[in-house]
Amino acid sequence: MRWSLLFVFLLFQCSNPKQETASTPKTLLAIFAHPDDEATVGPALAKYAAEGVTVYLAIATDGRYGITDHAKIPAGDSLAAVRSEEAKCAAEKLGIQPPVLFGLHDQLKMGEGMGPLNEQLNTMRTKITELFTSLKPDVVITWGASGWTGHHDHRLVSTVVTEVFQTQKWEKPVQLYYSAIPTGNLPANSPMQLATVDSSFLPVKISVSEADYAKALASWHCHKSQYTPETIEGMHQLLKASLSGTAYFMPAAFSTEEKNSLF
Repeated sequence: MRWSLLFVFLLFQCSNPKQETASTPKTLLAIFAHPDDEATVGPALAKYAAEGVTVYLAIATDGRYGITDHAKIPAGDSLAAVRSEEAKCAAEKLGIQPPVLFGLHDQLKMGEGMGPLNEQLNTMRTKITELFTSLKPDVVITWGASGWTGHHDHRLVSTVVTEVFQTQKWEKPVQLYYSAIPTGNLPANSPMQLATVDSSFLPVKISVSEADYAKALASWHCHKSQYTPETIEGMHQLLKASLSGTAYFMPAAFSTEEKNSLF
């Protein structure tokens, strides 16, 4: 219990403890690119929701291009509608708030040129800013620079979340964390090539339980259009083996000490 309380303090550190008490409700906002991306931090989301934190999940794109052989759903509006319902199912299984769906175009219309892509990014920026303002989260979670898989949508969501975070000193202090897998933890025979981060950059280590993993697995099974049950089980076990009961985070922190040199 002592260590669990320490981990909660590390993730939800506050800049003005005199105005906060142990009973002050906390809010966590996770922002990712597609329905099913929350699976990368599912156990942590389930953990904090079970501990009384209000957990929101924002999903930037509609996933309309995520076609699979087994589901046989064509790309477009029909698949986007299915994935929207899957996201709602996943949030319910995790015990978090219903998802906030931005409804942006899968792949952010990058194939249509810079104009449409910039419109999508501007809309994303506006919607993320609105969430920072309306929800006043204590903590925001997204990916780091690699987006875990290197997917362009993942990288762009991470970049825009970071951009919004850095635009101002928010009325309510907020901490931004990047979820990651430590370098060397991914099994050598992994069928998925995921980007990793050296453990020296991951000082926040959150213990997650088997109950948290069970909720995460149940939520993953909501994404029937994307994965077969066998694939889900294999990916779930891969993450468990890579993380060993711990969720790792890199704080997007910087020193406020003024300097006149880079060294």
